[in-house]
Amino acid sequence: MTPAETAELLGLCAAFDRRTIGRTDVAAWTTVLADIDLTAAKAAVTAHYATETRWIMPADIRQAVRQHRADTAADIQGPGLPAEIPDADPDNIPAYLAAIRNQRHRAADGLPTRRPIAELVSGVGRPVPPEVEDVKRPGPLGTVCAKCSAPVGRSCRTPSGAERAPHSARRGEAADPEAEAAEAARRQGAARDRLKRMTPAERAQLDAFQQQLAEEYAP
Repeated sequence: MTPAETAELLGLCAAFDRRTIGRTDVAAWTTVLADIDLTAAKAAVTAHYATETRWIMPADIRQAVRQHRADTAADIQGPGLPAEIPDADPDNIPAYLAAIRNQRHRAADGLPTRRPIAELVSGVGRPVPPEVEDVKRPGPLGTVCAKCSAPVGRSCRTPSGAERAPHSARRGEAADPEAEAAEAARRQGAARDRLKRMTPAERAQLDAFQQQLAEEYAP
């Protein structure tokens, strides 16, 4: 937080506990809460005074924000489990782990965990590269797939890289909830199968990564 934001936060505290605020208070609180988001800090103050009568201190705010981030990130499960599925190929270990980390960071920050539509379709409408000019055609393969990013003229692919029938988004059809659920289940199964095929070195890498995440989001 900036000094101005800290002053605003202290003003909220004063509304509850009638404390006096001076420049020294603002400077001290800013030093301790420099890396804390103002919105999250305000939420911590409001939650504190909903159940407490003692004055809130910077340490209370840091602890509350950290706990909230940990609780939020805990809802995002690891590979092979239900809930959100990382947007990455499970056969690509570094990319898959990076996707999990990004997903947890976004969840902890209260941001959407899936890529926005604008990003998914960012390639639509761009000039066709020379290497695909010869394969332009009408029908589903005539557009970039918004689901798996398959380029023009190329088949859609599963997360493991295998070719599959064009996604419904590429055929101009409305999303089918049952099909989406089936696809999610298939991807979960693929992730579980990949876990079973992991070498000891890959398993150790994944375990170390998960331990790092647990420590990072520990309350």
